[in-house]
This record gives sequence, C-alpha cells and structure tokens, in this order.
Amino acid sequence: MYTIRRFSVMKTATVVAVMYMIIVAIFIIPFAFLAVAVGRGDSAGAGVVGVIVFGLIGAVIYGLFGWIFTAIACAVYNLAAGWVGGIQVQVDQAAPPTPPQLWAPTAPPPPPAT
Repeated sequence: MYTIRRFSVMKTATVVAVMYMIIVAIFIIPFAFLAVAVGRGDSAGAGVVGVIVFGLIGAVIYGLFGWIFTAIACAVYNLAAGWVGGIQVQVDQAAPPTPPQLWAPTAPPPPPAT
C-alpha cells in the first residue's frame, strides 16, 4: 500500500492549468476551420481571427480558473489528509511485456514423397 499524504499545491495546479489550456486550445482549430468554411465575403478573415483570439483568451481564462480551483482543492486535500492520514492506494507491479520475437525458427523440410 502507498499513501498519498499531500499534493504540491503550486506544481499540481500548474500542471492541471496547462492541461486545461491544451484541451481548450485543441477545440480552437476545428472552430477556426468552421469559421473559414462558413464565413463569406471580405469579413471572413476577420471572423477567423476573432475566433482564434477569442479561443486563445478563453484557453488562458480557463487555465487561470483551473489553476485557482485546483490550488484550492489541493490545499483542502492537504488539510484533510493531515487530519485523517491521506488516501491509501494499492498498486501492483506489472511485468513488462515480452519483446516480440524477431526471428522464427524454420520448420524442417517435409519428407520426400515416394
């Protein structure tokens, strides 16, 4: 058994915030393509830029709020874990998979037909 006693508030919040920003940024690309496909006329370029800028601002804001709430959650967990001892996790050691056989033994030739 392993026990999770505490989370590093700053590191955990930063990793989660970056994950949130990447996930939100992934959605910007399809919406930008959609804006290009739907947009018509001279303002189509401005619409694409608007979608990208709005998406990037949204990703940063989502990451900021994700960082704040993750930091609060880590601090609350660390406080509760100090009172009750943390979460116990049971892990099993997995054996690495066997490497694939790069060669195969050749089969003996068939007996001659008589």
